[in-house]
Amino acid sequence: MRNKSIISCLSFSIIALMSASCRHDRLFDIPVTFKGYDVVFTDSARAEFFVNNMETEMPADHGNSYNRMQGGAMLASASDEAMHISTNKTVPSAPTRMSAGNWSPSNMRYYNSSDGAGEIGSWLKWGGYHGNRKANTALKYLDNLPPTVSTRFRNRLKGEATFVRAMQHWFLFQKWGGIPIVNVAYEASDDVIQPRNSVKSVVDFIVSECDRAITLFPDEPYSFASEIGRPDKGTAMALKSRTLLYAASPLYNGDGYNHSGDTLICYGSADPKRWELAAKAAQDVVDLGWYNLYVANDPTKRNGTRNYKELFFAWGVNYQNNKEFIYSRIRTTNRDTENDNFPSGFTNAKGGTCPSQDLVDAYEMADGTLFNWNDPVKKANPYVNRDPRFYASIIYNGAKYDKFASHNGSPTNQYNFDIYEGGKNKAGLSQTETGYYLMKFMDYENVNPVTGSGGTYHCWPYFRYAEILLNLAEAGNEAGGPGYVAPGAARPLTPVEAIDLIRARAGMPDIATSFAKRGIALTKENLRTQIRNERRIELAFEEHRYYDVRRWMIITDGYIRGVKTTKNSDQTFSYDPNIQAEKKVFDPKHYFYPIPQVEINRNYLLRQNPGW
Repeated sequence: MRNKSIISCLSFSIIALMSASCRHDRLFDIPVTFKGYDVVFTDSARAEFFVNNMETEMPADHGNSYNRMQGGAMLASASDEAMHISTNKTVPSAPTRMSAGNWSPSNMRYYNSSDGAGEIGSWLKWGGYHGNRKANTALKYLDNLPPTVSTRFRNRLKGEATFVRAMQHWFLFQKWGGIPIVNVAYEASDDVIQPRNSVKSVVDFIVSECDRAITLFPDEPYSFASEIGRPDKGTAMALKSRTLLYAASPLYNGDGYNHSGDTLICYGSADPKRWELAAKAAQDVVDLGWYNLYVANDPTKRNGTRNYKELFFAWGVNYQNNKEFIYSRIRTTNRDTENDNFPSGFTNAKGGTCPSQDLVDAYEMADGTLFNWNDPVKKANPYVNRDPRFYASIIYNGAKYDKFASHNGSPTNQYNFDIYEGGKNKAGLSQTETGYYLMKFMDYENVNPVTGSGGTYHCWPYFRYAEILLNLAEAGNEAGGPGYVAPGAARPLTPVEAIDLIRARAGMPDIATSFAKRGIALTKENLRTQIRNERRIELAFEEHRYYDVRRWMIITDGYIRGVKTTKNSDQTFSYDPNIQAEKKVFDPKHYFYPIPQVEINRNYLLRQNPGW
């Protein structure tokens, strides 16, 4: 019995490959047709083209839009960050089905595009075994490169293939826990039926692959145009950091959410030293000295909002100071993400990803105190003096913009969002049900979905330096509290110092000042709460929150809230922040994805995740 869907051999009788990078479309330009392994991997250019193609198997390579899930939605809409609004009210999106608990091993359609393999979610394509198969093939045959090829070039390609293999296993692990480790390039005649490996085995494999890639990659950051944007030493170290952070987290670091000790979903017992390993891995990235937090390119425009907003478009010769991206997918200019999240009130509006009141309430006040609806001053003007990242991320009632899509105004002629009941931006099939629209990632200054014109670079961040600082803060605090420093650090940072760097870039006061204003002490427990909220805000909509609340085991069944805004006769507004916007069904089995039933049927050694 052979499973030729999960792990099939790569037939090269005729293969059309397209040169591709996981960062820039310039590598997609030249299609190349190859005949066989002996032709591909005995020529350095063709071998590099193969590796380029291998790197197009990541989730962000599904398409230009960040709304890549079926129905044109973001994963954020399956979490407490948002709900998905579609003008198609008859066919729910994948996140809407997940939110309703309406998904199963036999109903796994995940991406907008068909995977061509029975709609088995991301088990195969765009973060699964399909890309892993290509990495295995490259690693099997790259030694066939001629001796004239430099050791640096050969090792770089091997490093990229090793990293991609680790990354594909990571995407699978993140969703399913213990999965089959596939580290060989199978031939058509091979029996590829194999069981799932334990959580420990998978984590150890990913970490060992990262360590191997680190030794293969050059010791310096890339400077050649042909190499900038490729995976490098820092990329492998970032993946190691994230993997060890997950491994140390409560979901995995114990006897399991159901206390079964099932090693396919957990280690079986807790070990606090796993936090130390995670802290050290994050500190190692800091010690490279390659990265820093981005600030706006124009010094005259630097402020917390601009720094954060501009980060996600900062690519090219005009933004050479952007050293925050460790590994990202950068597309040539397009407007797909703006199209998919265009607010009501305009022609071609879709609604898209509508942030929840729960997320909005998580943004602090600008002075570091917490927002509170029970404070009459804050309740009367809930969007005044908030964390600057709020204004770069959320479109709210009364938000004003000089230029927004088809409105080409000025400081004296701004577009004003009316998201109150009966307002122009709260009408039609695309109207929000939470009271908000998404601003993060959007560049409506240069993109106009009304006329289908304009475009901007979109940089999907697989890894960025802010995440590393958050990883260091979380792991360090759990390992030893607010003052913990990883042993042997060359550029030592405590958890508090790491968070303060992120807050400073955002224009927020440091932890000491904020805690003093709140009247709370700097303890491990209080800092844990702060770190988790900082992560929620800083990494919002970047496909972290869905998994974070699971690995922390703080997810609950219930509704996310929206706000009902009413315009009063005196032109003021009243707000009801307790509108039940969408039920987010959570059953303990939802800690992990179900393995697609078609794969269970094909592979009798695969065991389904508990509860599915």
